[in-house]
Amino acid sequence: MSEARLADALARLDQNKELRLPLRSRDLLGRLALRFLWRRQVKWQIESNIASRDALSALSEILHNQQQVPRAELAHEVQQLQRADQNIMAGLNQRLYAAMGSIRTELGDLRLQLVDTGLHAEKVDQRLDAIESQLAELTAAARDARLRNAQVDLVLDQFRRSDNAEVEVTVPARANGVELAIAELLDGPVDHVRAARAAHLPVVEGRGTVFDAAPSRGEWFEVLREAGISVLGASANPSVVKHNAELGFHVEEADPLDALTRVDKRSLGAVTAFRFVERLSVEALSQFVSLAAESLRPGGVLLVESPVAGPEFHVDPFALRPVHPTYLRFLAETAGFAEVSVEQREHPLGARFTLTARM
Repeated sequence: MSEARLADALARLDQNKELRLPLRSRDLLGRLALRFLWRRQVKWQIESNIASRDALSALSEILHNQQQVPRAELAHEVQQLQRADQNIMAGLNQRLYAAMGSIRTELGDLRLQLVDTGLHAEKVDQRLDAIESQLAELTAAARDARLRNAQVDLVLDQFRRSDNAEVEVTVPARANGVELAIAELLDGPVDHVRAARAAHLPVVEGRGTVFDAAPSRGEWFEVLREAGISVLGASANPSVVKHNAELGFHVEEADPLDALTRVDKRSLGAVTAFRFVERLSVEALSQFVSLAAESLRPGGVLLVESPVAGPEFHVDPFALRPVHPTYLRFLAETAGFAEVSVEQREHPLGARFTLTARM
């Protein structure tokens, strides 16, 4: 109940304390009757109305006080909450500033460590550069020494194997001794070359005998032997023939094209050539691809790897000219190969491409 309605109810009770009826002045009997009823019957009603009014007044005061008390308490609680919030915020700000100070200190320490690390790394880089420079110089010197002493080693081998000290020793052609000595300069150590050659093994597996036109140090022969694949090879260089014989491989001492001519038609599973086609003339290159196609059985593979034209290409003293992959593909397709693919890859000693042609 609102305060306005309580006030209206109290006002009506005050008005009805006395009995006011619309009696006429001539109605004496009625007046006497009402007077009698006032004293006997109606008086209690008026007293009851007065009591109700007092009760309503007390109730209004109670309600008014009850509305004021919660408001005061609520205001007090709000003040307490505000103070608590201020205390919490002050504590959080204090912790935040402390954490920020700690982070600034750690960042300063890290900057100092980074500076020290940078100086140390710079010194390490300088030392590594110096070591790499020395290593390059030593490697170059070692290669030069191997090239200079290749011929001498061959002559000494003949002296050691000769029972007669006065036997006449024939010094081999300079190019024959250089080919093996320069192989490491062109392709790297034997172990690295063997691992690189092994990547081509899936191309020739299960196809039959492999004829290689450039045995060199025999790395490819070793890979094929481990895979249980029979191999043939030819080289006009006696040093290459001798070196492979010491490894347990029979290499025919003849021009590879002549040896490939004597191979039975459709008898080989694969013909391979690493660092070979760039050493051929234009006519010999065309003849090699044609002979390979004639000697391969159906499903046989021609696998050729050759360096790409670049600064490293001219390191090989036997290379005549770079062979473009497109031209080699043309020769293979003209010779009758059904599927020809070319893949180029980077190599620390110079980029090179691989041509794979299937009959």
